[in-house]
Amino acid sequence: MDATVNTAAISTLNNTQADYPKDKALHHFVSQRAHETPDQVALKFHERVFSYRSLNDAANKLAQYLIEQGLEKGDVAGLALDRSPEMVISLLAIMKAGAAYVPLDPEYPKDRIEFMLEDSSAKILITSKKYHDHFIANSKEVLIEDALDKFPIYSAQEPEVGVTGQDLAYILYTSGSTGKPKGVQIRHHNLINFLLSVQREPGITPADKLLAVTTISFDIAGLDLYLPLISGAQLLLADSATAKDGRALVDLVKAEQVTILQATPYTWRMMLVSGWDEKLPLKVFCGGEALPKDLVAQLLPKCGEIWNLYGPTETTIYSTVKQVTSEEDITIGKPVNNTQIYILDEALKNYTDGTIGEIYIGGDGVAVGYLNRAELSSERFVDDIFSGIPGSKMYRTGDLGKIREDGEIVCLGRIDHQVKVRGYRIELEEIEQNLLKEDNIKQAVVIAREDTPGNPRLVAYVVVHEQKNDGDLRAQFDTWQHGLLAVLPEYMVPDDFVIMDTIPITPNGKIDRKALPKPDYSHIQRSGEFVAPRTTTEKLVADIWQELMGLQNISIFDNFFELGGRSLVAVQIMARLEKETGKRLPLATLFEHSTVEKLAARLEMDPASITWESLVPIKPSGSKMPLYIVHGAGLNVLLFNALAMNMDADQPVYGLQAKGLNGIDEPLDVMEEIAANYIAEIVAKNPDGPYALAGYSLGGIIAYEMAKQLMAAGKEVKMLAMFDTYAEQSTVNNPVLRKAFDSTTLVLKQIGYSLVLLADDPKRTIEYKSLILKRKIIKLFWKLSPSKEEKKEGFFAYDNEIDEASEKALRNYILTPLPIAIELFRAKKRTFYMADFKFLGWLPFAKKGVNVYEIPGEHNTIFAPPNDKEFAVVLQGCLDKVSKL
Repeated sequence: MDATVNTAAISTLNNTQADYPKDKALHHFVSQRAHETPDQVALKFHERVFSYRSLNDAANKLAQYLIEQGLEKGDVAGLALDRSPEMVISLLAIMKAGAAYVPLDPEYPKDRIEFMLEDSSAKILITSKKYHDHFIANSKEVLIEDALDKFPIYSAQEPEVGVTGQDLAYILYTSGSTGKPKGVQIRHHNLINFLLSVQREPGITPADKLLAVTTISFDIAGLDLYLPLISGAQLLLADSATAKDGRALVDLVKAEQVTILQATPYTWRMMLVSGWDEKLPLKVFCGGEALPKDLVAQLLPKCGEIWNLYGPTETTIYSTVKQVTSEEDITIGKPVNNTQIYILDEALKNYTDGTIGEIYIGGDGVAVGYLNRAELSSERFVDDIFSGIPGSKMYRTGDLGKIREDGEIVCLGRIDHQVKVRGYRIELEEIEQNLLKEDNIKQAVVIAREDTPGNPRLVAYVVVHEQKNDGDLRAQFDTWQHGLLAVLPEYMVPDDFVIMDTIPITPNGKIDRKALPKPDYSHIQRSGEFVAPRTTTEKLVADIWQELMGLQNISIFDNFFELGGRSLVAVQIMARLEKETGKRLPLATLFEHSTVEKLAARLEMDPASITWESLVPIKPSGSKMPLYIVHGAGLNVLLFNALAMNMDADQPVYGLQAKGLNGIDEPLDVMEEIAANYIAEIVAKNPDGPYALAGYSLGGIIAYEMAKQLMAAGKEVKMLAMFDTYAEQSTVNNPVLRKAFDSTTLVLKQIGYSLVLLADDPKRTIEYKSLILKRKIIKLFWKLSPSKEEKKEGFFAYDNEIDEASEKALRNYILTPLPIAIELFRAKKRTFYMADFKFLGWLPFAKKGVNVYEIPGEHNTIFAPPNDKEFAVVLQGCLDKVSKL
């Protein structure tokens, strides 16, 4: 490259001056759009649609309500709502009232949210009935339902508060090295400068539709929510479960013709492995962590444009942008408007010759500083000696970087021990501080490893006070994970623990993190010798298992479940096998064909011999009274396996899967018919009984109707068990006005069961919880899809039809009291509102009473390790008791 051109490119790097209305607040732009294009669609969430006028009017009314509740200009308001239109309306309303908001994801640990409320001195907390009195804080609790009820008495005029660009817009908490999160204070003008720059490049127009998938506790949600709303575009809001489900995201992008999607590399990888097989006119925004070459190579043929965005929370979402057109040319680009990037050494000498130094960021994106952390603020926000503007600051990012010859910036990773995992910025010291509070830990060091490309993992290296054997160590690891989940978000809990005699140190006495050993991810304990694949089909199965399970040298006699196989990886395996062989097997095939040898043999059989019966033998042998467990909304009976295996050796367990999974049988949409179908298959194998029935979630309602029919036929039902099922009565016969009144709370309740994703064991459960939840979430989009009648392909291709039929059956089913006792297995951890926490609504329908058994975990993790073991013990005790009656 010509030296003159190089010099010119570098000298103009920070010439980013651009005029913008620095005195205006964010909501002024939304109000302006509402005035200019009042009928344009602003926001869509499932089937709920808001025009710019209706969205702005709702925010104005809520702002007036908040002001009446005592919220004043300069105050701070916490917001803890599930992802919904009310969440967006509340964010705008808080700003319109002149206050700054603290975004609180209700899925985060309760203690962490309470710390944020206390540290920010939040005057009010906007939440919903679902979380009423859940958080202990000095903030005045304002329920969104109460505010909505009062909307008719308020005008749609915007409150005259006089908010300017200098006022705070939000305080966002990030991971802190002392063990406590720190609040970053962002002004309106910081946010406006960034949004207007991104509006220009990468660009957005009123014709665009942006899909928002990021939790509001992650700063990049500011782009998701506000960029479309200030631009006259459409904001399509995804709920939490969809945002974590690659297949659901791909389906939603296609069904809604999304044109812009911002996500972390982890989310993009999740979408790519979930059936994204065609080019889409999609503008890809990738941020939150480094953009890998292999990901670019995979994305380029499948989208319209790829943009790499970089920046810390402290400089307002992103500070640089770069359009990436080749995997061989990945940088973080150049600064956004009114932003300067410097590469400095310890003496603050600015390197423009390609020398590596620390990245400093100055300009209009730099935050006010950390709330209540003056010492830390002075350390990280230093005087901008290059700007010539008195009092201006630049932020020390802690990232290494250099300026390339063409003036673009290359980011080379962290200087300190702050890392990015799945898009979340994490201070490793915060995890280490909390680990030291756990039992038997003498010393702890946590690092982020990416031994498998695209799969970053947190690994904790621990020196213990007392050495334990292998069996006790597994229990010890589970205890540590449980303890950390009580105080940290799931993404900050280590996936793996390595016991060390000593932590390695460098010659100068610092911890030698590079010397920490790679965990043994592929350790396989087998009783017999290793036997290599003998046939082409066995090799295919073994190769797929090894790739998707991250293991090596799988023997043909190794058992899928004993290798740690779980539902999500089982779905991936069956989908890959279908793609490679053209043969589609039921997921439940793994129960009877759980080794490489057996599954390969099953693949070689005539496809016509494959059965899709509803009754699935999970553990068919044993002399005790069999237990029949009905599937939940995810249709998957595979997650019952661990529960069954932890019950007595002579306890038979069967699962019941939905009719229609094969795409041939018609799904049933009447509860009585669903129950009758399952009963017919049970009675065909066990005509005399007695019967022990159980159902998980939706399956509990089906089991209830099965018990009703069996009792009417003179059969003995010894046990009717509900696995965390709520007895929500159908509203089909309610008056229209009553239905309308309850619609908002009904949506919140339904979403509630899908949003509690902080599992008691992140490693074992995060892989499958999206699969369990996604069916209901994507049903509406599938229903509206013009291509849904086309030929179905891929594993679980017919689940949408089954989900739709099941939900229709549930909507029309009327619960009536039965002369029976109900055994209610209730999850201990409740992070969402219920009208009846004690009996989950079953008391009016069980004439002989409801016996409550508390089991570990929350709704989506009761079958996950280590919860499955305790659940199995409690369940076995209940079964043994009722069988003797």
